[in-house]
Amino acid sequence: MAIGKEKLIVAIDTDDYEKAVRLIDSLEESVEIYKVGLENYIASKGKTVDYLKEKKKKIFLDLKFHDIPNTMKSAVKAAVRDGVWMITIHVSDMESMRQCAQVAKEEASRLNIEKPLIVGVTVLTSISNEDLHDIGCLGNTEEIAIKRAKLAKAACLDGVVCSAREVGKIVDACGEDFMTVCPGIRPNKSDIGDQKRVVTPSEAVKNGAKVIVVGRPITQAQNPVLAAEQIVEEIDSVFM
Repeated sequence: MAIGKEKLIVAIDTDDYEKAVRLIDSLEESVEIYKVGLENYIASKGKTVDYLKEKKKKIFLDLKFHDIPNTMKSAVKAAVRDGVWMITIHVSDMESMRQCAQVAKEEASRLNIEKPLIVGVTVLTSISNEDLHDIGCLGNTEEIAIKRAKLAKAACLDGVVCSAREVGKIVDACGEDFMTVCPGIRPNKSDIGDQKRVVTPSEAVKNGAKVIVVGRPITQAQNPVLAAEQIVEEIDSVFM
């Protein structure tokens, strides 16, 4: 498998289940990993996850759990039973994160399945320094993302979701084995939409992203298959 194919996650961000199915079918030969977020998961009542499992695709369940420790732990336990590859929680208090990491390990062991990766969301790529200051956070996006990544590692999470702009410093702080998931990826000349801290696919990988998440530049392209294949080729060019 091409390196680029192993590093590309396509975001299925639609509230239309049939549209999601058509997209997955069209990308079947080009994409191996798909992100199912809140919009699609709620609208489809989880059916997209089931469909991806039928297709034997890797599933990134991006529901960003953020609640009291017991609720987060129970949600992660349920997600493990769903057989997904990776799960997001928000970087929050240490106890919640530790319990999520521990219950994922225990439930996977009980079911004799591979444990999904548990990654913590640091700072959303739609948030700017000004946005952080508005809600009372001291420091800029990079400083806060690095601090939260260190907390996630200390709580035994497998990695974090972060902007590719700060991913290099997070790798330096947390190590090469720490999973770094980078959304907010936009190929050259793409519309950035509601994202504020965007990076191209090749730049993200060069900076240290283990995987990148791409949504609208592929899903809303006139030719989604071509758009996905061009991104895979761009990633592959980094390793040539």
